[in-house]
Amino acid sequence: MAILFSLIALLSHQSQALIAPPKPVWNVLRTSTFARHQLHRVPSAPLTPVTFPCPTSSNRTKRKNHAIYPPLSSASNGAAHDETSNNSVANSRGDTPLTVAMVVGIATSFIGYAYSKLMKMGFRFFWKTLPAAIFEKSTRGGPFHGLRSFLIQYPQSYIVLLMTLGAFTVGTLSTCCFPDMFSAHGYVEVLSREGAVGEEEIQMDKFPGARGILIPVMIMSCLTSVTGFSLGPEAPMVCAGGLAGVSMARKYNQYMSNKSTSNSNVTKSNQSLEETFAYAGAAGTLTGFMNIPLAGPIFALEMTSRNAGISSGAARSWNAAMAASLAGIVFVRGVLDAAANLGGHFTYASKAGVGVLNGMEMVLAGLGCGVGGALVGTLFHKTVHFLKSAFWSAKSSPSPPESKYMPILKQTLVGFAIGLLSIKFPQTMFWGEGSLQCAIDGQCTAFASTAHGIPSIMTQSAHVNPNLPFSAHNTPIAAALQVGVAKFLAIAFATSVKLPGGVIFPLLSNGASWANALASAVTSVTPVASSSLLIPTIIMSFMAATLTSITRTPLATVLILALTSSGLTNLSAILPGALLASYLSVWISNFFSKETYFTYSDPR
Repeated sequence: MAILFSLIALLSHQSQALIAPPKPVWNVLRTSTFARHQLHRVPSAPLTPVTFPCPTSSNRTKRKNHAIYPPLSSASNGAAHDETSNNSVANSRGDTPLTVAMVVGIATSFIGYAYSKLMKMGFRFFWKTLPAAIFEKSTRGGPFHGLRSFLIQYPQSYIVLLMTLGAFTVGTLSTCCFPDMFSAHGYVEVLSREGAVGEEEIQMDKFPGARGILIPVMIMSCLTSVTGFSLGPEAPMVCAGGLAGVSMARKYNQYMSNKSTSNSNVTKSNQSLEETFAYAGAAGTLTGFMNIPLAGPIFALEMTSRNAGISSGAARSWNAAMAASLAGIVFVRGVLDAAANLGGHFTYASKAGVGVLNGMEMVLAGLGCGVGGALVGTLFHKTVHFLKSAFWSAKSSPSPPESKYMPILKQTLVGFAIGLLSIKFPQTMFWGEGSLQCAIDGQCTAFASTAHGIPSIMTQSAHVNPNLPFSAHNTPIAAALQVGVAKFLAIAFATSVKLPGGVIFPLLSNGASWANALASAVTSVTPVASSSLLIPTIIMSFMAATLTSITRTPLATVLILALTSSGLTNLSAILPGALLASYLSVWISNFFSKETYFTYSDPR
């Protein structure tokens, strides 16, 4: 490890020397014969500027102060400071060694890549392998013969059973073993503080290390997602990447401080590097999980601002986050998954590649979806706040046994209720990425044929058949609205009882259901040509607006939608409306409510 950090420190020093901007001292040297003469006398001594006021003129008008460089021989006394001390001062200004950030990106991208493989394996076991073994009628007997007979007679009850057991297991682990689990909410609260580096110093002390937390976060969030809850892995990936990045920053700081002979600015530098590597780590895990560049780091940077922008700390960490993301995508796409094809796979209309859209349609779609997405998002976070206050309100004198086991009971009962809801609306299950195409095209793609499709024997009791288009139902608008409301409630209840997981792709899927209801209403009132891109624009714009009103990540959300779209999607025509709706949704959400889904430390 010491050899690795030595190599990183050497490379980072050389890279900074190559890209370092010219020092202001050379502007003085061009006009100072005395300084040039002194430079020849003492070539290795640095120039230290000393500032003192100029004398007052006769008309009592004060002139500006001037920086005058003393003789270089007197400045040579400061040349004893070693290079690691200079690097510490540079880091406090945000000049993070990019080579170290790339190492962080490679390490955390592997975490995201491994987590995606773990989720696929978990989904395949719980919803493919295990049901096939249970519903295989040729198998007789066994220790669970009675339970198996019941499941064969009522196959949809498998959904309720698995989600109840999943909520009970996660609730037991989080209550008894990991009661103070770090989450994406903590990531936002710690890193959203505005101000100078010195002010953020206290906040970074609240950021825990990865030891003892990283693995439980990944296991519990994975278990929540694969057992059927509509919570995604993206927020846990932000949390895991932040934890790993901060831990690596602390190891690097400790290594560099052992080599340094000066302790000046060490604390400030350490806190700044921890903050920067928290962003870089989150960018790396998102990149490794989603397998797309650029969107991950921008999401991690935008996430810590309540407005449509980035905080001051995120701005200082921009280069490091981008370097981590690019190094991660090179590692994942070039080494771990080199044979996989590139490109998105979500299609927003069968004729999107040859469609047309005029400016008025784009503006109306963007404005309408921006307002609609802000309404849905504001209603969502207010619902979550209300449910949390109802579930977790403190009693005046709770008994000790009740206070210890009540959270487990609440999470188990909510898991059971969401399981019952999922029997009637299987579209609400899972985190939405695998079945997003079904939501985008109004179920023209059957739910059973998607990556998150479950055996059709489990969906026989569905109130809205997930394998039939909305247009095939008697009232397409009502069918889409019912699915939207059910998905909305499934996400809100799972989040309110503190089941670990994120809301990125679940909210995108939910926004697609609302958008299909809006598109059906538009087409029933105004005829839309088959070659028009109005419907695809409404779908993408409403999806983006719904998510950004919650996460406040307008640019990253549009990039996620764009980079996951297939080649049939005419992005040059659709994206302007999606961008308009995305940013408008953030601004309107701020106007509608002072409350937010995440807790931000920066002032409003």
